[in-house]
Amino acid sequence: MEKENRKYIAIISFLRKFIRVFFNLFFNIYILKIVNNDLIFIIKYTLFGVIIDFILCYIILKFINSKNAKIIYKASFPLLILCILALLIFKERIVKYIFLFKILEALAEICYSLPYELIVIGSNNNDTMSSFIANINILSSISTILTPIFSGFIIQNFSYYILFVLLIFETLIIITISFRIKDFTVSNKKLEMKKFFKKIKSEKYIHDIYKCMFYRRISSQGAMTELLPIILFLRLGTEMNLGIYNSLFAILSIVSLQILKIVNKKQLKKDFYPYLAIIIFGSSLLVIYDSSFITLLIYYIFMNTLGTIIESESCSAVYSAIETKELIQYKKEHILTYNIYMTVGQIISYILIYVLYNYFYDINILSIAVAILMFFLIISTIYLNKSVDYLNKNK
Repeated sequence: MEKENRKYIAIISFLRKFIRVFFNLFFNIYILKIVNNDLIFIIKYTLFGVIIDFILCYIILKFINSKNAKIIYKASFPLLILCILALLIFKERIVKYIFLFKILEALAEICYSLPYELIVIGSNNNDTMSSFIANINILSSISTILTPIFSGFIIQNFSYYILFVLLIFETLIIITISFRIKDFTVSNKKLEMKKFFKKIKSEKYIHDIYKCMFYRRISSQGAMTELLPIILFLRLGTEMNLGIYNSLFAILSIVSLQILKIVNKKQLKKDFYPYLAIIIFGSSLLVIYDSSFITLLIYYIFMNTLGTIIESESCSAVYSAIETKELIQYKKEHILTYNIYMTVGQIISYILIYVLYNYFYDINILSIAVAILMFFLIISTIYLNKSVDYLNKNK
């Protein structure tokens, strides 16, 4: 990927993160208010979205090539405008069409993320991947500092609909920048899953990173992404307060990623991931023992510092895992395979939350669910350690 392409793609990633933060942080709260705090409704359509994500991922990976990659990438932005326009037009009636909306939203996200991931994998080697991902995450964290407090202010002082209009203007800016991007270099090779599985059969480190992503999606990147903002919102009471706290958490994430960059530069041995996960798990047990705002805040702080490091390193490892002479031609197969693992992990995560909440129908049961899910994060980091050790020894 040329330097100019890298620059514009990074800028778009930075701007698009503003919109992604809205959908991750405020969209479910917007729907939750419409459906009178019916959490089961939220779980159902988000689980539907996970399944649709994977189906679309498979379809696009099957057909993406160097001729259409840029078109698919750029098409994601008009699709995003359609999503936001749907929210503006239908307003509270959007809940009637929520499953159609999730298909449109998933299509916009997959059309953006898949070409992006193929470019990221193809533009870095094992030595640069960790720092590159850390830099991208720092840019993303800057967005997550500004977006929550800004969005919360707009929602509380004006309305969600004013925020939707502003998001449309931002997407138009992204479309303008995207015209500067030149052709993507994407493999034209067809999906060859059988050959790929045969190739990786004896490559234990690849299986380790897939297991890492599987357990990470059960824990920190599964239902937790939907659950935690809702729990915090129910404690804080307003979108503005939620935005302020999430902006503070984003600052902590940037600090932790800067520390990670220092560790990377000094090439220190990174075998500390399970210890970070154990600390996070311990803080989740505190939430069960005393489900107060203070214990929830402690847990959130650890998730946005230690959890951010685990997430950044997991992404780096899963991208670096394919960077060998024998496997480099199987980028698409690699992306599809780890998406299979992540999708199954997410489904398990949502089903667990659904069963616990539907059976007990008590918001306090969510605190127990958090701790259960965080146990799987420890397992995830054990596999991350194994994979990273292998990659470091075989640079």
